Amino acid sequence: MDSNISKFIFTVFGESFRLMNPVLTNYSEFSKILSKKIQTRKGGNIQYSFDVELDKIFRKNIDGFGISGRIFSEESGFYEFGSKKYRAVYDPFCNSSLASKTFLEAAAGISIFGYDYRFLTSAILDYQTGIVAVVEDGKTNFYQIQTKEKIEFNNPQKKSLENSLVIITLENQEERKYIVKAKQILEASGRILISSGHIYWLRLAAGLIDGYLDPFGGEKLYEMFACTLAQKAGCTVTNLKGEEFDSEQYLKIFEGDPDFIYYPLAARNKRLHALLLGSLKSPKT
Repeated sequence: MDSNISKFIFTVFGESFRLMNPVLTNYSEFSKILSKKIQTRKGGNIQYSFDVELDKIFRKNIDGFGISGRIFSEESGFYEFGSKKYRAVYDPFCNSSLASKTFLEAAAGISIFGYDYRFLTSAILDYQTGIVAVVEDGKTNFYQIQTKEKIEFNNPQKKSLENSLVIITLENQEERKYIVKAKQILEASGRILISSGHIYWLRLAAGLIDGYLDPFGGEKLYEMFACTLAQKAGCTVTNLKGEEFDSEQYLKIFEGDPDFIYYPLAARNKRLHALLLGSLKSPKT
């Protein structure tokens, strides 16, 4: 990975972490920051003042480090500036809609491509722990944002549903109508959590969870590009037809149709992925 891009990632994540992490351990500050809701946007997502502040940090550093080209921000949409060097997609705070309940699932994510759509890197910051996952030279590595110390994860792989921890997204009443189609997964998996977000691509890549799927509501593509972290860590990431996620191909689709919905199903290894995929009955595709 280009050293300038690496410096950009650690700088923007470091500044964002220093802004957000203090409120995670201070109930008074936590309450204050949640009182500053700006608006509820289309789809029910809530925008808070910290969303805007984080977006400013990203935009400032994108400019300062010369990540010029075509940029997409989850907070402010598409914009272009400077020379046509890069394409980038970022979300400075994934899961604002859940922030009133917990920051534990909060993460920042960014993926950077050449202007020719060639994938360069993805990175995710866990706001709670300060762990950063980043793709470097085709491999996912982990660091602590404050010390820059490299972290090694050696969690054993699970190859059966009975021993696995699976994250499935059932965010609303509409999605729960399809729950019978996931009956086997819900009954057989050793542990199940109902949640979603960038943080699970980091956790899947690190082996902290074994599977992640959003089979009924799906995710917009800006939420998907960071899955490359899991792919580069050896995980299998596909849609419900079993077709592998191709970040370069889907970036082109995203620019043409920002509302395109992708239905991800991911696991740490092909065997577990096959079990999850086979367990879904008549999935929505």
